[in-house]
Amino acid sequence: MPQVADLSEPAANAQDLRTALEQMRREAEREITRLNSKLADREHATETRMVSATESVALQQELRTLRRTLGQKEQALDRITEECRRLEDQLEDQHRVFDDLRQDAERREDSLQEARQEALRLRQRLAAIQDQSMDLSGPASRALERPLDTTTDQVTTAQGGRAGASPSIRGFAVGVLAALVVAGALWMSTGGGLPWSRDRHPEPVAQPSEAEDPPQDAAQAEDEGSASVDAAPDEAPTPPLSRTGTPPEPLPTVRDQIRGGAAGPSLSMLPAGTFRMGRNTLSGNDTGPERDVQVGAFWMGVQEVTYAQYDRFARATGRRLPGDFGWGRGDRPVVGVSWGDAQAYVDWLSSQTGRRYRLPSEAEWEYAAKSGGRGSYWWGFGLESGRAACFDCGSPWDNKSTAPVGSFPPSPFGLYDTAGNVMEWVADCYHPSYEGAPADGRARADGDCRLRIARGGAFNKPSASMRTYVRTKLDPNSRLNNLGFRVARDP
Repeated sequence: MPQVADLSEPAANAQDLRTALEQMRREAEREITRLNSKLADREHATETRMVSATESVALQQELRTLRRTLGQKEQALDRITEECRRLEDQLEDQHRVFDDLRQDAERREDSLQEARQEALRLRQRLAAIQDQSMDLSGPASRALERPLDTTTDQVTTAQGGRAGASPSIRGFAVGVLAALVVAGALWMSTGGGLPWSRDRHPEPVAQPSEAEDPPQDAAQAEDEGSASVDAAPDEAPTPPLSRTGTPPEPLPTVRDQIRGGAAGPSLSMLPAGTFRMGRNTLSGNDTGPERDVQVGAFWMGVQEVTYAQYDRFARATGRRLPGDFGWGRGDRPVVGVSWGDAQAYVDWLSSQTGRRYRLPSEAEWEYAAKSGGRGSYWWGFGLESGRAACFDCGSPWDNKSTAPVGSFPPSPFGLYDTAGNVMEWVADCYHPSYEGAPADGRARADGDCRLRIARGGAFNKPSASMRTYVRTKLDPNSRLNNLGFRVARDP
């Protein structure tokens, strides 16, 4: 197995540098605050107190010095912040290289394991063929020995005496017969058969499976497919192969029945677990401090809420239908909905199903988006084609429109579009850091509720905005063409 580069020492050095720069940044901020306060005091003293000409000149000089020092400190802080951003990008590149090396090593390990299994299978097959040849060679050799003995009874040696069958002749005959038996067995085992048997019984050819029918009009499809289903399990989505080549266990899914016979959004049961939330950054943004969060089991929407699902709610409650921006409705994710609209939808689902529906908390959303991984995306650290729709993802929908839900492979948790397509409202009020945030996965309600949080990037936003830890703060009344939501439900 190839050796994977050990990045633990560079990572440790980077962590030391991260800590040092963060300390410098905080000291610079404290110094700027102190100088601003001192400058304000001096300006106030100059304006309110009668001073002599000498004192006035001294105060003016001190004010100029303070302003110059303050400007230098602010420039130093800008340089430190810029260096922090550069180092963050460098660390992200190192993570990507490490992830590529690890995946390559695992692919080679998988290939080696497959080769070992194939070699073992061939050895077992050869042993079986040898056992067959041994079983057949005994009776056949005895049948050959009888005519040889009869004939050789009449053979006279050079000395005029009678002799039995030559051992060399018997051995040659047995060897020829055994070779024929082995050759025939090999020919049959490789699918060769006999010429006439191939003509009469051609080997069946596997036929390609039929493609799935395109989705019907979404509202009609949901009504027809779920009229008599009450919390009936869906067919679980086929999960992608893990990096070890083994598909993960599919998570159970369910759809609750809505009054009138329709079915609610498809939900996937996410297991309880502890994960590392957020990211410590050198530039001092709102994604830290990174910390462990324990999340209980809960149900999460397999897909973002679609127009078909939201339109049914809007018609039932007399709300206005959101515009589709010319992209169509049906199975596209609903956009142009405010945080209050999303909250009203989950409240309606709760009243219709008797279950507690809600918006996921920010911690639950990040836990679901990571799907057990530690990378910037659920599939790893680097951007990969065919994974999502964003400004620079390389999909047909990039910077043009939303994609129909389920257009890309699901995550190991069986969830679609947690990266890209549309940003998704979560339940929390915005707070500029995770200081004091709940460690049990609950939504945070003690921040600035005049701002709410959206997660996940969008079709017209850069790929960096899709990273699992990135947060976007928005006015809760925002109705944007790249902003939707998905639902959560208590067990």
